[in-house]
Amino acid sequence: MRILLDENIPRKLLAALLAEGHEVTSVKSLQLQGIDNGALYELAAVDYDLCFTRDAEFSRRTQSKPAARLKLVHVVIPQARQDEFVQQFLIAFSKNRLVESQERRRLAH
Repeated sequence: MRILLDENIPRKLLAALLAEGHEVTSVKSLQLQGIDNGALYELAAVDYDLCFTRDAEFSRRTQSKPAARLKLVHVVIPQARQDEFVQQFLIAFSKNRLVESQERRRLAH
């Protein structure tokens, strides 16, 4: 699974997701800070499976043009120190992946 982190996501999350074995890139590591939301969505739709953002407007605007494989996820974890944010994110991400896995198994039977 290829993951893209928007520039408004704490940079420590990149390292944490890499440590968990995910293929992760960020707008910052690609040196695309300030990229237009439309261009970011087009990039993400071609090259990534998940894109995490804290930008509510970005996630709202792109709902009308869903890409085949891209899931754009609006992160609503409250502002916190980076370490605390990363911990809360990883807990929520793990729970969500577990629920999706269970749902796939249920649909397969």
